[in-house]
Amino acid sequence: MKYKKVIYTKISPEKSKEQRNYYARRIRKAFIKYLAYSGWFDGVLAEEEVMRAKQGYLPEDLDVHHIFPLSGSESEEVNSFTNLSVLHKSTHLAINRQIFYPQLKDAEQMAVGEQREIIIPVFKPVDAGRIIALRNKQNTERWQMLKRVSLAGYAR
Repeated sequence: MKYKKVIYTKISPEKSKEQRNYYARRIRKAFIKYLAYSGWFDGVLAEEEVMRAKQGYLPEDLDVHHIFPLSGSESEEVNSFTNLSVLHKSTHLAINRQIFYPQLKDAEQMAVGEQREIIIPVFKPVDAGRIIALRNKQNTERWQMLKRVSLAGYAR
C-alpha cells in the first residue's frame, strides 16, 4: 500500500458539517454511478450489485472513503472524485482506527487553521483486491496488512 504525507488543516465544525452535507447530498451517489458506468466494479461486484451501483447505491459491506480527511481542508477538492475510493467496510474501519485516529486523536483541541503533517494511505477509485479477498474470505491474511501498519518514522 502506498502512503503520502499531507498537511491537515483544522477547519471549523460548521465548515466540516457543510462539506459532509454536500458530500451526502450531491457527491456520494454521483461517484458510485460514475464508477459503475466506467466499469470500475466489473469483476468486483455481482451483476445485480453493479446495476444498483448504477443507481448510486453500494452493497452493505462497502463504503466510500475520503482519502484526504474531509475535516482537514476547506478546499472543495476534498469532495472531488480523485479524493474518493470505495473500500470494504473492514478496511475503512481499520484505516480510521489505526491510521487516522492515532494522528488526529487530539484534533478537537486544535485551533481552527492549525496545521499538522499526517500520513494517509492512497487508494485507487475501487480497492478491488481487498474487496474481492474479503468477500471470498480467501487469503485474508494477505489483505489484513492494515493491522500491521506502523506510523513509526512518521512522527509529527
